[in-house]
Amino acid sequence: MQTRDIMTTPVIAVTPSASLAEAAGVMTEHGFTTLPVVDQAGKLIGLVSEVDLVQAGFPSDSTATGDPDTGAMLGRHRTVATVMRTPGLAVPGGLDPAELAHRMTDAGVRALPVVDNGILVGMVTFRDVLRAVPATGNS
Repeated sequence: MQTRDIMTTPVIAVTPSASLAEAAGVMTEHGFTTLPVVDQAGKLIGLVSEVDLVQAGFPSDSTATGDPDTGAMLGRHRTVATVMRTPGLAVPGGLDPAELAHRMTDAGVRALPVVDNGILVGMVTFRDVLRAVPATGNS
């Protein structure tokens, strides 16, 4: 079994021009903690997480204004490009689940993009890895 066998497809991603409110909507609708950011060709160019959106929605400076009940704090005019992180870590589809689990825990992430020649082909989460753990029969 390899990453490509347990990853989630098709991938739901956003472009850098998506608004923060749009990204938050996709995350909450699908229960994601991380969204990949792709260019028009499907090449992975970044990641945006719940933490990134929460930090953008509730800035620490006291001059921030907006109505948190309507999502105005997410700055409808700010885009994903302003808060996304350049992906330092993506994995190929050929990793075995044990190596994948080590990479995820070492990096402290709950989800990783899976790429093939830089093109996003899937996402893999801890839940996907858990599904690959063989049952031992112990209760």
